[in-house]
Amino acid sequence: MMEQIEDEAQDYPVVDADGHVEEDLERITELLPPSMRPFAPRFLAEGPLGHVAFELEGRVWRSKYPFPGGRTNAVAAGGQHNEGGRDPHVRLEVLDSEGLAATVLFPSAALLFGWYENPDIAAAMCRAYNEWLAEYCAADPSRLFGVAVLPQQEPRLAAAELQRAVDDYGFVAGMVRPNKIGGRTVDHPDFEVLWEVAADLDAPVVLHEAYNHGIDTIGIDRMSTYAGCHVMSHVFEQMSSMLVVGLSGPLARHADLRLGFFEAGCGWAPTWVDRISEHFELAPDDFRGGDPAEALRTRTWLTFELDEPALRSTCELGWADNVCFASDYPHFDATFPGAVEKVRGSDLDDELLRKLLSDNAFGFFGDRLREPLSAAAI
Repeated sequence: MMEQIEDEAQDYPVVDADGHVEEDLERITELLPPSMRPFAPRFLAEGPLGHVAFELEGRVWRSKYPFPGGRTNAVAAGGQHNEGGRDPHVRLEVLDSEGLAATVLFPSAALLFGWYENPDIAAAMCRAYNEWLAEYCAADPSRLFGVAVLPQQEPRLAAAELQRAVDDYGFVAGMVRPNKIGGRTVDHPDFEVLWEVAADLDAPVVLHEAYNHGIDTIGIDRMSTYAGCHVMSHVFEQMSSMLVVGLSGPLARHADLRLGFFEAGCGWAPTWVDRISEHFELAPDDFRGGDPAEALRTRTWLTFELDEPALRSTCELGWADNVCFASDYPHFDATFPGAVEKVRGSDLDDELLRKLLSDNAFGFFGDRLREPLSAAAI
């Protein structure tokens, strides 16, 4: 099967750098210690317009605005449920049909874990989720690759969970949110332990945004609709987190650290990094690692939207090796079927297509992604 995929992909494996799962919350709850099970997410109700409510940590979380997909965002246009988010065997069929060699898997419901206040509960939830994800990936570890959700409420616990998930499951990265969680943004000195462990492990950390009401998110206090909040949250949170990374200097202190700013497109990055660098010239003492422009362009990675008009110009402005393809499957706003076909049908040259669809994902995720795919192709 892998040889067939490579032939169809013009002799290189196409990698989905940001796919998602649809969590089995019942199974995740079973994997928790008994004392923690009362704090697991529990679905409460769905309103007629798509409002959703969960109980987490003994508190009720309710969406402020209706979700387009209601309780699940894995329902595609036309009402079909994308079962591959829950069933790994269906997911493998999806990979085959889309011409994908592999997918790197991020959460859906677990993006709400940032709402937890107690770090120990958050750590237990992340551990159970990561164990469930390892079970999902076990259907074919050469094609399904996990990203560990980390309890960023306490960076020491986040570092320990990243170490465990890499050592025990072979996960290719860890994930935190770009938002302020537990009173900290990612420039807080407490995160130094996470950056150190990630660099030592050669495991990147992805900052992945999602609009969830009640999680501190830039600009949504000015919005009065779901659409406004969703448009605002992804790009603005990633711009903010990239800025504070540039100011606080972890890339300068840790030569092997790689960071991802995913699911916000890429067109904003060249101008944003230029603006950050310009302010280094104005106030260099505000930057703890010197001018961050080169490190941000070469050691942080982005994903692109399939119709993104600035994709070509972003690559031409120095980001050609640091932008990855992302399907966002099975979410309701993902292009399915036909995402890879759509990218191939663009007017991008073959060399750039190979980078976007394949090489850049390997550059970011490293040998834990590369080696199983190479072995499977033999």
